[in-house]
Amino acid sequence: MVGAALLDQKLADTLRSFFVAGKSANELLDGGSAPLGTFSARIKSAHALGLIDDFEMTECNLVRKIRNEFAHGIHGTSYADIKIANMCEGLQSDVPGGRGAFKGNHRARFVNAVCILIMRLTYRAEWVISERRETRRWPY
Repeated sequence: MVGAALLDQKLADTLRSFFVAGKSANELLDGGSAPLGTFSARIKSAHALGLIDDFEMTECNLVRKIRNEFAHGIHGTSYADIKIANMCEGLQSDVPGGRGAFKGNHRARFVNAVCILIMRLTYRAEWVISERRETRRWPY
C-alpha cells in the first residue's frame, strides 16, 4: 500500500510541475479539502492534461481500487479475496517471464504493476516542468 501512496505523490509532483507555480497550485493539491487532493482526482487531472497516458491511467485506477479495498475492508482482507484477485488479474503491466509467470499470485502482480508505474513516473515531474504553464495577459 506504500507503493500506492508513492504513486499518488508522483502524480501530485507531476501536476505541481505543470501548473503555474504558486499558492493556487498548492491549494489545489494540498490539504484535506484540496480539489485535487485525492488519488482519484490526481489520476483524472493528470490524464485530462495529457501528463499520463491511457495505460498509466487505467493501471493507476486499478491500483487505487485495490488499495481502497484494503484500506476500507474488514479484518482479513487479502489478495485471495475474489474482488481483489479479479482486479489484480486486470493489471496489464509487463511481468518478468510473461503474464503466466505470476498466475495466481495476485500480490506479486500488484507489486509488479506498482513498481512498473513508479518507474514510469519517477522522472515525469522533471520532464513535465519544461511545459509548465505561465500566467499570461489575455487581450480584452
